[in-house]
Parts: sequence; structure tokens; C-alpha cells
Amino acid sequence: MTKIAFNALGAAVAAAILSTTALAQSLHINDGPAAGILTPPGFTYSSSGATSVLDVTTEGFVICANAGQFSQTPVSLRAHHDHWAMPTANDVPKIGYTGNELFVNKGVATFTPENTLACQVRGPEGEVSTPFSGSGDELFRDSWESFSAVQFSNLVNWQATSGFTWDSPDWTVVPNDSCSWDLDPNSPQVVESSVCAAATGVRPIAVSSQNDPRYGDRAPTMWTTTTANNFVYLARVDARFGPQDGPPNSHFPPDPPQQPNQAQASSVDVVIRDAYDSNYLGPNGTYCLLRKLPATLTENVCASSDVYFSQTLLGGTNPGFVDEHIPLLVGFNPAASLYIAVVRQKLPNGTSAGSCQPYSAIATMIEPGVSRSENGDEFIGDNVVFGFRNADSFEWMGCIP
Repeated sequence: MTKIAFNALGAAVAAAILSTTALAQSLHINDGPAAGILTPPGFTYSSSGATSVLDVTTEGFVICANAGQFSQTPVSLRAHHDHWAMPTANDVPKIGYTGNELFVNKGVATFTPENTLACQVRGPEGEVSTPFSGSGDELFRDSWESFSAVQFSNLVNWQATSGFTWDSPDWTVVPNDSCSWDLDPNSPQVVESSVCAAATGVRPIAVSSQNDPRYGDRAPTMWTTTTANNFVYLARVDARFGPQDGPPNSHFPPDPPQQPNQAQASSVDVVIRDAYDSNYLGPNGTYCLLRKLPATLTENVCASSDVYFSQTLLGGTNPGFVDEHIPLLVGFNPAASLYIAVVRQKLPNGTSAGSCQPYSAIATMIEPGVSRSENGDEFIGDNVVFGFRNADSFEWMGCIP
């Protein structure tokens, strides 16, 4: 095995190995926002036989997956973040290093090569540097807004109605369907008319809510519960390929999303992945897809009659993580909404995270090629949601350390 320290980089498919000492400051993946690199330890590149791994320690959260059916190169990207386990994904046909910047599948001034590597990036406090994808059009933001107000707005693709304020948000008013809109009075910040994907927080309806109990109220974080042996977290997932067809909350399928012919050009692969605090949680557990929001959240949530698919965390193609694919096909199943619940076992001698720090995250990703060619999933601020113990949250959400 050859191993190159964090001050150098090599790739079987990318060409050169650096010999000079240097520290990368930022990681750039495809056309997405940059992630800060923690140095030390920085990054390493190691190769063994036909496979190679680029291992990067990031200041924030980088959750990746392979989405789509293109041939995949044997070079993998593995991101780390302060005692978090985050999934590894391959298909890294191009790596660059210049000006203390590390580029994965992206040139300094060139188009990203077609690949299946899709990643969602969040800062160390879960912040969104920009909620707009590199494939879409950005919007002007008022620089006088508070940090928390901007971040809350970054989580929701919604033009707040008159009288609403993100400095003290009433989440019962915020639309709970991220990919379908009633347009009166609710309209998106960005009209995602080609491809939409989102993973969002949800809670059982509040007393004052006008929402349907089957769909709950929108929330900035995941619904969670802690038992003697497990940590349970639940998110809502929405996905749509093509223009909106139907009212909000109308795409909960009675059966599991069917698998169309992925070879057709009019299809898209939506992937659901998770990540977790590996000081507190382990790789064992179960996850399931539900057609209806449960009335209560318990470690038996995946035994409900509303579950139409369940899987052990160690039984999939990426052991230890959620790795669920929702194929969408125009004219066949162009949209889907569902809830995903994860029952992850706690470590016997695990240590709890510090105040205001999450224990888990769920992210959605779509094929990079479809996103770029269709200007799809233009609002990415709603593609990651975090789970905390009890009512904890990030500091900008109001958590008191």
C-alpha cells in the first residue's frame, strides 16, 4: 500500500502527486459550496491495488452518495467530522489541488466531469453557506437580517407570508411539503420546476395548528426520541421529477416507490443517506419508510402497519448507514413523499455530544448530471436535516450552551 500524507495528493485516475508541503483550506466537490478542511489532520490519499481513497477531515458535515447509473471510478471520497461517521462514496474521476484549495470532480475554471458522486455540505454549526445549487440562479439576500433568520430561511424554500418573521418563527405556518405548493398564499423562493428533493424536520401537530395530523407541522430539526438502547430519528422526504402535478401532500404512495427502467433518459435517482455521532451511536439498527406520520415516536416505529419497507442498517449495500434510492420517472411515478425513521443503537459506553450538537443527520441527493442538465434541485438548503436529543439544537436556533 502507498499512503501520501495530508500535504500531498495523488490519484490513479487524476495524474499527479504533489511533492511539496502544503495545507488545503477548502474542499470543493462538483459545483457545490466549499467545505472547510480541518488542518491538522487535513487530508490523505491512499492507494491499494485497484482502489484508492481520498480521506478529508472537514470542519463541517459532508454527506455523500452515488446517485445514478453511470460507470463509477474506483476512487472514493471519505469525509470525517469530529467523531462523526459519514458515508463514503466513490466515483472521483478528477482531483485537483491549487492555491491551497482541494477540488474533487471540479476544475478551477472548467465544467465538472459527468459522474455519480453527489454531496451535501453544511458548516460546523449546521449552517448553509448558500441554499442555492451551483446549477441554479441565486437570489439577493438582505445583509441586514440576523444570522439565525437567514439560516432558518435557508432551510425552507418558501416566501414568508405577511406578518411572519424568521427571528421568531411560527413553524405551524411553514409549508410541510417542500416540492408541491398551493401557491395561495404559499410560494417558493425558487421554483424547482424540473427536479426537487428535500429532507425536512416534522413534528406532530401543535394545538394551534391548522395542518392535517397525517402530515404534521414543519420543524427545523428531526423528531427524535431516546430509549435505554436506541436513538430514534425521523424526517420527511419529498422528491419530484418534472413540473408539479397535484396539490401539497398528495404524493404519499400506498406502496413502496416502484423501480422504473433507469436506462430511460426521463428518469432520476434520488438517494437518502444518513450520518451520526459515532461517540454515542453505533452502526447497528433498523430504518423504515412510512406512508404516514406516527402519532408517537418509539423504538417500535418500524413495526407499524404504516411501514411499507424496512431494512437493517447492516443489511444494505453501504453497511451501517441508510442507503435508500427513490427512482422517479416522468409519466410513471414522477413524485413521492414519505417519512423515514431510523432506530440506531446506542454504544454501551458511548459518550453524549456537547450541548447544542446533533446526534444524527439525514440528507437527500439527486444525480449530478440530471441536476446540471435540468437546472434541477436548485434550492439545496432543505436537503439536510439534523437530529438532537430532546429539544436541543444549534446555537443559532436558540440553544443555550
